[in-house]
Amino acid sequence: MAQKVAVITTGGTISTLEGPGGAVPRRGGAELLEQLGEAARGLEVELIEFAKIPGCEMAPQRMAELAAVVSRELSRGEIAGAVVTHGTDTIEESAFFCHMTVASEKPVVFTGSMRTGSELSWDGPRNLLDAIRVARWPRARGHGALLVMNEEIHSARFVTKGNGLALGAFHSPACGPLGRIYNGEPMLFTAPALARRIVEPKLDSNVATVTALSGEPVATLGEALARPGLRGLIVAGFGSGRVPLGWVKPLAEAARSGVSVVLASRTGAGAVDDPYGYGGAHYLRSAGLVAAHEMPAPKARLKLMLALGNAMDSATMREFFENE
Repeated sequence: MAQKVAVITTGGTISTLEGPGGAVPRRGGAELLEQLGEAARGLEVELIEFAKIPGCEMAPQRMAELAAVVSRELSRGEIAGAVVTHGTDTIEESAFFCHMTVASEKPVVFTGSMRTGSELSWDGPRNLLDAIRVARWPRARGHGALLVMNEEIHSARFVTKGNGLALGAFHSPACGPLGRIYNGEPMLFTAPALARRIVEPKLDSNVATVTALSGEPVATLGEALARPGLRGLIVAGFGSGRVPLGWVKPLAEAARSGVSVVLASRTGAGAVDDPYGYGGAHYLRSAGLVAAHEMPAPKARLKLMLALGNAMDSATMREFFENE
């Protein structure tokens, strides 16, 4: 069985070193591997430098290009799996994009670091080593894209960044990690029950996002709905999906007019539904809005871009969001 791992570098904090104006992406793949020292002995790795950018610069179209590179590498018989080093600002989005668009059953494992390469106790080398071990591990096959950091294995479907600075920044609110790394050995404790629908990496970027805020006027929503060429809207609602009362009618009208409106929770987790009659999620769903269960708005935005890009009809889109 193949043991070689394709390591695709994109930049991010894991590649940074301090400079005159602060830490910036400077390390390439070979320099990252050098940091593993003797721990890398026996690991077969092939390096592909995709980019050297901070995570905040990883836009959806670039994610599509990255997914194409991942698919290309995984199609090679000698490659057991792929590792993508990535900035943590958008790592969950790029990982989720690959989760939805890369058809291979081989592991694709995203990793990064929370500390720069110039800081004490830099976490980059350990995260990279763990990710390589998971990518070549037969038990990691068939679970879609994964994120490995801080000795935890997460599904790209559920993982999100919950802290801006802590080493344990990533968590999966709905289900917890799928497994952990103990003494350098990966262990898998559970697997996602949700099926994975693979779609073409085709994007329709005419999607806006609005967040429900206390006292926010309906004009804010109106500005988003007035965006030229708008085809989709993500609404990050209060709690389990509620919105200000003044938003209810415009959202229902937008859905009836053909705009695909997806309702998420600004908490980033939990089912989107409730028993309330005042701006409630249950009413909004009955009016045509689609629920993004257990999904933060940034991920729902990418998913909607893909749904529109793949020309899904309303029934297929609802299934895509609510049952997958």
